[in-house]
Amino acid sequence: MRHISALRLTDFRNYHSLDVTFGPEPVVLFGPNGAGKTNLLEALSFLSPGRGMRRAKIEDLAKRTINSQAVAWGINATLNNETKISIGQIPEYPRRRLVRLNGANATSTELAQEINLMWLTPVQDRLFTGPAGDRRKFLDRFVFAHVPGHGAISSRYEKARSERNRLLSDGVQDTRWFEALETDLAIYGSQIAEARAATLTALQAEISARDSVFPKAQISIEGHYETLSLKGMDTQGVQNALKEDLAKGRSLAQRAGRTLIGPHRSDLCVTHIAKSMPASDCSTGEQKALLIGLMLAQARTHNGPTIKSRKPILLLDEVAAHLDEGRRAALIEELLALETQVFMTGTDESLFKAFDGRSQNFEVKDGHVQSVNS
Repeated sequence: MRHISALRLTDFRNYHSLDVTFGPEPVVLFGPNGAGKTNLLEALSFLSPGRGMRRAKIEDLAKRTINSQAVAWGINATLNNETKISIGQIPEYPRRRLVRLNGANATSTELAQEINLMWLTPVQDRLFTGPAGDRRKFLDRFVFAHVPGHGAISSRYEKARSERNRLLSDGVQDTRWFEALETDLAIYGSQIAEARAATLTALQAEISARDSVFPKAQISIEGHYETLSLKGMDTQGVQNALKEDLAKGRSLAQRAGRTLIGPHRSDLCVTHIAKSMPASDCSTGEQKALLIGLMLAQARTHNGPTIKSRKPILLLDEVAAHLDEGRRAALIEELLALETQVFMTGTDESLFKAFDGRSQNFEVKDGHVQSVNS
């Protein structure tokens, strides 16, 4: 089992220095609010590409004291006692970070090939009623678990879109500039759409195949180019369609001053099947249960019929707090059945009693982590 076997933090959030080791079993982190439980999970989330589960700025992560801030922060982790990952802020360039894999500089794609991380946080409880952009990020995190290069492709798409938007807002009329950028947008946008469509298909198949105490969801995407891919159009066909649409819609985009079509406009739609009700209309508890169900289904798709990827490590922040005792116990059994490493946080150790000796428990207090297993 691929797992995080050791973690060292240096001047990260409220941790001046932390060294802790883990086995492959589920990890329970309990302690009072503000102790540093979520900060530890956030550090782990930086082991995957991206801005971490809080999407914080690099320069805001260093430990602060009353009178000063640390020069730089660092995260060092070991996978299975062999593979070493180092993530750190560059003191001379505080808005940049350095990623190293076994002592050598590494790209985000290389990092994603080593470790697959997914997370749920209390902020995501508002996912179904919040802006579409949050749901796209949620879906793309699922995609990224299966397609290591998805993050790099998305970054290239966003760079091309930003440059096209600049031309649009500045009133530039040179068609050659637009054609070059629209070619890039079509290439990267079609790959994004195809990856999302494949992930959605695998996820829905996994949801339909299993029964769970958590409600089943019907998932779809409001996005023209993902829909084309779902209907069987190949990547080149989607690319051609997107490029043609961008050219046709250029005059309208010039009036708006921004790019109006493409996968950056798509939205993830989720329906509570048993109630035939959009997730946004469900109760807060039902929305939480739907989210957990989606996460569990996604964790099982790593070895599905259409997608192969490394089994994910799960970071679950305060997930058990708002579940009744029966659902907490059911969640724990489903997590154990995944046979992957799981990190869970909560204010009280009793929330996790259903693990019944099958977890590693740590008390977190004032930036210190202490094992409580006998």
